[in-house]
Amino acid sequence: MKLRLTTLCVVGLCFLANAVFADTVKGRIKYISNKASSIQIDVTGKAPVVVKFDSNTQFVGAKDIKDLSPPDLIEVEYAPGEPATRISMVVFGIPKELEIDAAYLDGLMRQKDCFTPVELEIGPEEVERLMQRPEGCVLIDARPTARYQEGHIPRAVSIYAKDLPDKVDLLPKDKSKLIIFYCGGPTCPFTGESIKIAEKEGYTNLKGFQGGMPAWKKSGRPVHASAAWVAESLDQNHVIIDVRPESESSRSHIKTAVSMPSDAFKAMTESFIKEQKKARLPGVSDMGAPILLYGNGDLDLQVLDAYAELRKWGYKDVAILEGGFDSWLKQGRVTASGPAGRAITYVRKLKPGAIAPENFVQLEKSRKDVLLVDVRAPQETAKGTLKGEGAIAIPLDQIEGNLAKLPKDKEIVTYCSNGIRSEMAFELLKSKGYNRVEFLNETIAIDPAGEYRLE
Repeated sequence: MKLRLTTLCVVGLCFLANAVFADTVKGRIKYISNKASSIQIDVTGKAPVVVKFDSNTQFVGAKDIKDLSPPDLIEVEYAPGEPATRISMVVFGIPKELEIDAAYLDGLMRQKDCFTPVELEIGPEEVERLMQRPEGCVLIDARPTARYQEGHIPRAVSIYAKDLPDKVDLLPKDKSKLIIFYCGGPTCPFTGESIKIAEKEGYTNLKGFQGGMPAWKKSGRPVHASAAWVAESLDQNHVIIDVRPESESSRSHIKTAVSMPSDAFKAMTESFIKEQKKARLPGVSDMGAPILLYGNGDLDLQVLDAYAELRKWGYKDVAILEGGFDSWLKQGRVTASGPAGRAITYVRKLKPGAIAPENFVQLEKSRKDVLLVDVRAPQETAKGTLKGEGAIAIPLDQIEGNLAKLPKDKEIVTYCSNGIRSEMAFELLKSKGYNRVEFLNETIAIDPAGEYRLE
């Protein structure tokens, strides 16, 4: 903890006018709410911290808040109750001496092969181009295996950085062959750690894709999911879509999959544009819902087109089944026969502290021994909020200053438009000693009369 002092001098006498205690907190971003100008930070061994930012906040390692996203590692300096004075991205970079400029990189890409012994940081375009070269390269995902299985760059192999010292035999025997490592982005240490280990083992042609999975996803390029992960995700908390023609999916398909041929996605896009509606999958308003697409193969135009459309709609967690349905069959995994379903029955998995939608409905009806707290901004609640006894509106950034209005002897349920700010409020109240508190992690729409619907 740091102490910031302000000195005031009057008639030659100087004394401390005020003393403001400033905290420094380091952790990974869990949520960013631009509407509330707030960041929720997961701190190892401690309760999550919610910190505000404003136009005076200084950013280090990032231009502004738009350059940050979960799960970036950051260090924040702030005074309790005040916006952060500084937010610094904690970067685990490749050593400076290994970096090259764009001109050199362009020259490298124009060579006939990719065996030039140069170590450098590269971007998603270069990864894609190198992986397409006939001479081949080895692309290694240095994240934990579980993270790799739920989504990775196509054709990457998984070797967790922490396991690499005991698995160097999995690296190419030819120590001049190009190896590209990547992990979870600049604030993830595993790319640099893997490069150091490979260097120590005598490998001479190493590169690091420092942007990692965040940059790959941001570029819009396909993400693959392992069949093992998909096999464990055949439930209502995941959306599995078969994009093949119905004539194929009706013969055999993955259990729980719904049939939605790829042509339907572009047709829906045209309909959304024509009707000026938000682009949404029927039954899936959660833009973070885990969605898995598959065709016969993983490079079929059908599945790539569907992937591109969902990404354009704003869905953040979309992946393609590695190897497609053909590979699924070869692995002897479970299938279902007959027509696949057509209606998506997605249920968002409850997080710790989240209230089940049906329980929220019951509490809202009874209003017995409960306080429903709308933590949206005033301009949002002006268009409609829950009314009557047992309901109150306090913006997220004003929760800490209004604890007197929130009794600890009542059950408190926070809610917002989509669950992000309500979870931040939940974490804040928990840190203040509130034990009877939950949050609604659903999309809710409220009209001026106070009538609502969960989407």
